[in-house]
Amino acid sequence: MRALHVRLTIASAALLAGLAIGLLLLLSRTSDRYSDEVLQRLNSGIAPYVVKELPLLAGGKVNEAALHELAHRTMTVNPSAEVYLLDPFGRVLSTAIPRNRIRRVSVRLEPIEAFLQFPDSRPLYGDDPTSLGARRVFSVAAIQSGGRLQGYLYVVLGGQPAQSIDARLRGSYTLRTAAAALALVLAGTLLIAGVLFTALTRRLRELDHRMHAWAMALPATALGPTAHTAPGDEISALADRFRIMSEAIEHQIRDLKATDELRRDLIANVSHDLRTPLASLRGYIETALVKHVPLVEGDLRAHLSVALRQTDQLGRLIDALFELAKLESGTVTPKLEPFVVAELLQDVALRFRIRAQEGGVELHTLLDIDSVLAVADIELIERVMGNLLENALRHTPAGGHVRMEMSVAPALIGVRVVDTGSGIDPLHLSRIFDRFYSAPDHSDRDRAGLGLAIVKRIMDLHGQSVRIFSRAGTGTTVEFTLKRAATGAAPAESGAGNYHVPRRNRVTGS
Repeated sequence: MRALHVRLTIASAALLAGLAIGLLLLLSRTSDRYSDEVLQRLNSGIAPYVVKELPLLAGGKVNEAALHELAHRTMTVNPSAEVYLLDPFGRVLSTAIPRNRIRRVSVRLEPIEAFLQFPDSRPLYGDDPTSLGARRVFSVAAIQSGGRLQGYLYVVLGGQPAQSIDARLRGSYTLRTAAAALALVLAGTLLIAGVLFTALTRRLRELDHRMHAWAMALPATALGPTAHTAPGDEISALADRFRIMSEAIEHQIRDLKATDELRRDLIANVSHDLRTPLASLRGYIETALVKHVPLVEGDLRAHLSVALRQTDQLGRLIDALFELAKLESGTVTPKLEPFVVAELLQDVALRFRIRAQEGGVELHTLLDIDSVLAVADIELIERVMGNLLENALRHTPAGGHVRMEMSVAPALIGVRVVDTGSGIDPLHLSRIFDRFYSAPDHSDRDRAGLGLAIVKRIMDLHGQSVRIFSRAGTGTTVEFTLKRAATGAAPAESGAGNYHVPRRNRVTGS
């Protein structure tokens, strides 16, 4: 019912049905008037003829015998005719019908005068004395004596009584034939209109199908909150598709602008992060190679140590860039397998224990629930934990605390890394997971803002969420979720080895 060709066909049907009913009513009305006109024209000479032949008024008195004789003759010719004798003002003086049938004591003179003055104006309708509202065709003649008007002979010819359209159809062969012909024409027209409208709107439907296929091929992120089609025909659907298309294009334009901004940030960040260690590395190597400046063994070792650190920094940056590019290329598919979450978290904590001790940071693991299995890629989740723990230790000053926690729900496992470091201004939290983004107040640009971007991409590949809560000066909490494995699943070995994790195990460094 919502298709455009169906609506057009229904609209055409309603229009044609209205026209057909109008034509039937017009035909019925015309047929009645034509019948009345023929009846009036055939009998218009009755009253003048009778007035000439019979003295109906003699000495101002009604000749009852002549009136009854006239009524008898008239009813012999036309049984539905009724004869009335009127005075000059239209009042009924006498009639041959029973008095109890009379409802009017007078009739209007306007139709009578029009009948006498305009003999070609037919049909004319006058008042019926036997009814308060009915009007009938009539014949009338003026009765004069000595040049003076004595009255009128008023003959009501009967005519057609008021009938419903249904009664008229049943009683009229012409109307029945016309109604049947109109019904056939209506049915044929609707059939032809349906075929034509279907053919004419075919290309519109094809365009709507193509637009629908295009809209379904769009990624969910390109669709706004109003990406739905309201009920309606193809035109309404096309309007909705066009709106969705415009919203998707606007969204993609915003993404392109954001990508272009990130590209500029990438160039600036990578240029800075590559230039600084390269310049330092170049300077120390050049110093070590200057022949006329001999270096003692201790100075040479110090120069080489600095160069090695700069080389490590370059390596880490390049590795991070390569890893992020690989994750975003769509070629990485997580190898899902069940593993003990507490064991993996403990392994990562042990790996960072020495670094925490060197930085004077206490590292805690609050793993209250052991032997809980998650389904994920162990190596990728280990990388997530390594990035989060490394960020927490980097931004937590000596004497601070870093804590790893986990919580278990029926379907998900929550993992949190909490630190007491410098924190992040809430203004920057919305972009903290963007590629190459670092908060302006962070002086450490060792990874050019790639660590959290890698974390976000890995969790997206797993279909899980990652959130960050922070405030400047109060520390940072990063939380992500993992899908919990079904009961009875066999755990896989974690990357760093298997450890039994006691409740509230604590790894500290000072």
